[in-house]
Amino acid sequence: MNPETAERESRESLRRLGGGGTGDRLHFRLVIGILLRCLRLLVPVRGHVVRLVVGFAAVAVCLAPIAFLLFDLFWTRVLQGAPLTAVEAALLRFDPALTVHVAELAPDLRRAVALRTVGLGVGAGLVTMPLFLALWYYQVWILQRVNQTLRLDLVDRLQSLSLRFHADSKVGDAIYRLYQDSAMVTQLIEVLILTPLAAAARYLFSIALVFCFDPWLAVMLAAVWPPALLLGGFFSRRMRVRFRAAREANSDLTSSIQETLAGIKVLKAYGAEATAQARFEERSRAAFARAFEARSLLAIFGMEIFWTAGIAMLASTAFAALETHAGDPLFARRLLAAFGFTAWNLGLFNGIKMNFAGGADQVRRMFTTWGRVQDIAIGLDRVFELLDLEPDVRDAPGALPLETVRHGVVFRDVSFRYREDRLALDHVSLEAKVGTITAIVGPTGSGKSTLMALLLRLFDPEAGSIEIDGSDVRKLTLASLRARVAIALQENLLFGTTVRENIRYAVPDASDAAVREAARIACANEFIERLPQGHDTLLGERGTKLSTGQRQRLSIARAVLKDTPILVLDEPTASLDAETEMRVLENLAAWGRERAILLITHRLSTIRRADRIVSMADGRVVESGTHDELMARVDGAYRRLVEAETASTRAGAIS
Repeated sequence: MNPETAERESRESLRRLGGGGTGDRLHFRLVIGILLRCLRLLVPVRGHVVRLVVGFAAVAVCLAPIAFLLFDLFWTRVLQGAPLTAVEAALLRFDPALTVHVAELAPDLRRAVALRTVGLGVGAGLVTMPLFLALWYYQVWILQRVNQTLRLDLVDRLQSLSLRFHADSKVGDAIYRLYQDSAMVTQLIEVLILTPLAAAARYLFSIALVFCFDPWLAVMLAAVWPPALLLGGFFSRRMRVRFRAAREANSDLTSSIQETLAGIKVLKAYGAEATAQARFEERSRAAFARAFEARSLLAIFGMEIFWTAGIAMLASTAFAALETHAGDPLFARRLLAAFGFTAWNLGLFNGIKMNFAGGADQVRRMFTTWGRVQDIAIGLDRVFELLDLEPDVRDAPGALPLETVRHGVVFRDVSFRYREDRLALDHVSLEAKVGTITAIVGPTGSGKSTLMALLLRLFDPEAGSIEIDGSDVRKLTLASLRARVAIALQENLLFGTTVRENIRYAVPDASDAAVREAARIACANEFIERLPQGHDTLLGERGTKLSTGQRQRLSIARAVLKDTPILVLDEPTASLDAETEMRVLENLAAWGRERAILLITHRLSTIRRADRIVSMADGRVVESGTHDELMARVDGAYRRLVEAETASTRAGAIS
């Protein structure tokens, strides 16, 4: 993705958040809107956050005066031999008569002060280091908890979105948003709370302190802000555009990896490894280039802010050096006299230099953090884009649970379309009664599988209704509806776990006896027993260790184990040999006597076992009836289908 495309998407995200128009101001509003949403993520852990901030603040408040005293002790008292202040003498346990009321410290006392100063510093470090480590660990725990909650919400939303959304989206993009974009939330406390509060407190402390020494130093420290704000305004939008481009490029790279590995069998079969490698290298270079551009701009921004703060630090150092050389009195000498400070000296010069540098560095730190916020905001905006999507299919207000099915399923004048220009189903009506097998036949693309998707409410029809025992499925809760319908899909998707866990995927607490019975009905028990560990055999990614027919039987066993009053079988025996097909259908017929079974198939041997046959073409029901009734129609669509399959079978046998 180029920067222009990224910028358009940024504008689109802005409009979604309620903004409008163009320019930096609106992009700034985008970031503020995202950051406010981020703060809401911290609401469930607000008690922990408050305790964390108070902990860091308490440690900082305790350390600040100790650090200043250590600087003065080392630079002024130890190196220059100046007498100790009363506070320092009391802290280090020295006799004031020998260390305070003297013109200069004796050499042996200076060595003693140095040793005790080092001891004081080491002691302070030993006390505060465990506190800092504990607070850091506490911060990590809080952020990981927030991240876990966000990821759970993301997965829940991805699962609730309709198939229409997933058909238009890339799996790799969802994975990247789930793992990479959402990880930005782990920096929330640092960039939204700890860094701004700590930097602001340290800056205000520094500017107040240097003001006490000389107001011109405070003016120099305040002068860092105007150019820093100008730089922030200039770079912010440009960084967001490039970070958006970088994330989209890396998302595209993740999608490429996912597609390559998912289709590895086809890739190898066609000898397309070189093509796939070239495609990956191209996308990898593009992702690297976009990331490099974004990080380079962030680095340039950081350097500009650094030089802004650096110039102020150089000017303040020169000013303080002149004041120290002249031994000028301090501006707030009456206030500082309580600590023994009335005029500039080497210790104060180094202390002030450190504090001025600390204040200027806090400005640099805040703006550097602001640069990071641009990336964090873009990453979390991509997460919120998913969380803001509403499922097309959801429970209606007052939806009722489906307790049981006594009569069957009725499709009444159902119409549906995937695209605006073409109906997938056109006023379809049919009935599947409990205790019967209803076969739905027709050429590819006639709408058979779409009917089953509507029954499960993977989509909702645009006209007509689907009723179970007289109740429109849209008035039933989704959970109860799908709990009463089992389906064996044409795509026999298995998971990289054991045979047992694959069969009881929809019923995790099913007993081993129930698993074995479901496998028996699906005629899967025979090959399962021949596997190295039987039901405990690991199947590998997508069940690739099994043949297509074996995977199909496990898919049927999974549907049988769910033990629902409605069973949908989409081409259930397409990959089975004739003998196994016959045994599976006999078992299903016996098992499904009190159930409504809908059977989608092309195979004549399977169709013959149905109690009622519905023939479809171009999204319409063209005829329905029993096998004999439909075969009696000379020009009927079903009869033509049977005759075509019979002729094909004979031709295959002759060849």
